[in-house]
Amino acid sequence: MLMSKRFRRSGAFLATVSLLALFALPVMAKGNKPIVAIIKAEWCSACQKLDPIIMELKQHYGDRLEFVVLDVTNDDSVAEARKTAQKHGLAQFLQQNQKKTSTVAVFGSDKKILFQTAKNFDREAYVKAFEEAIARM
Repeated sequence: MLMSKRFRRSGAFLATVSLLALFALPVMAKGNKPIVAIIKAEWCSACQKLDPIIMELKQHYGDRLEFVVLDVTNDDSVAEARKTAQKHGLAQFLQQNQKKTSTVAVFGSDKKILFQTAKNFDREAYVKAFEEAIARM
C-alpha cells in the first residue's frame, strides 16, 4: 500500500491503524463470549421482578458476557425474538421455551446450555453461573 511520507510521518497512519484495531477487536471477541439468553414479556410479573437483577448483573458482566433478550410480549416481538435467536444460534432454545417467560439460560461458546432456570430471583445463582461460564472461556 502506497502512502505519502507526510501521512506516515505525521503519525496519522499509526492512529488510523490503532483505531481500526480497536473497532475490530470487539467484533472478533464477540463470538467467543458466553451468551445469557433471557425470555421475557412485558405482561410477566416474574419478568418484572427479575429485570432489576438482570440489569445490575448486565452492567457488571456486560464486557464478558453477551446478553440477548428474547421478548415474547406479542406477535411482533415474538417475530423479532425469532430473528434475534436465529442470529445467535438460539432458535431451538426459543422454540422450546417460548412460553416459559422469566427463563434465563447461559450458553457456552459452543452453544451448549451451561445453566438454565425460570422464575429464579436468587442473584447469587446467576453470579455463580456467570462466573463458571466465564471461567470456561
